[in-house]
Amino acid sequence: MKKITLLSMILGTFLITSCMENSKKSDKAVFTQNEDSTSTTGWKSHYDRMEATDLPDNVIDLIGKQWMLVTAGNKSSYNTMTASWGAIGDMWSRPSTFIVVRDSRHTYQFLQREESFTLSFFTEEYRGALRICGTKSGRDTDKVSEAGLTPLETPSGLMSFEEARMIIECKKMFVQEMDYANLTQPYKEKIMEESYNNEPSKHQLFISEITNIWIKK
Repeated sequence: MKKITLLSMILGTFLITSCMENSKKSDKAVFTQNEDSTSTTGWKSHYDRMEATDLPDNVIDLIGKQWMLVTAGNKSSYNTMTASWGAIGDMWSRPSTFIVVRDSRHTYQFLQREESFTLSFFTEEYRGALRICGTKSGRDTDKVSEAGLTPLETPSGLMSFEEARMIIECKKMFVQEMDYANLTQPYKEKIMEESYNNEPSKHQLFISEITNIWIKK
């Protein structure tokens, strides 16, 4: 009986130890899996989602004076450019953004190719970075690195930058070339001279639904 009892105790200890080890391995696997899906867990710890109706900024100041980066593409291939023309409002009962991009800009081909893109907004300390992204072309240089910005993929797979204080994700609804012949008088001559310097390149108008607004915590 004593031998049987001793054997039972040894077997019992072995089984308990095995269960504990398996439990640890299981816990580790779950932890690793959660870490791998950073996207959501890590993202939510850095950003809050906001409804478009709760946008805290004055839109004219936000776009016209603070400027924004228009970014299209995916992690392996994207481009960004600085823009200071555009609007945020309501179109077809959807919160929407309105941006115009010249067909000569490198970002233009990415906007045409992709279904969605981002608008990124920064604090004043990144004004220099925005200038670089507005004066240099992604065709010729890695302007993102030169500007000191860190590429960031959103949970939707769109591209923005870690330094952005606000990211607006947009899904294209309407794209059309702007016909300058439709400029009304007395704006036609003045706008062509002031805003276009009579350049031949055309602007494309993109009206897009706002799908997400992310505010950095």
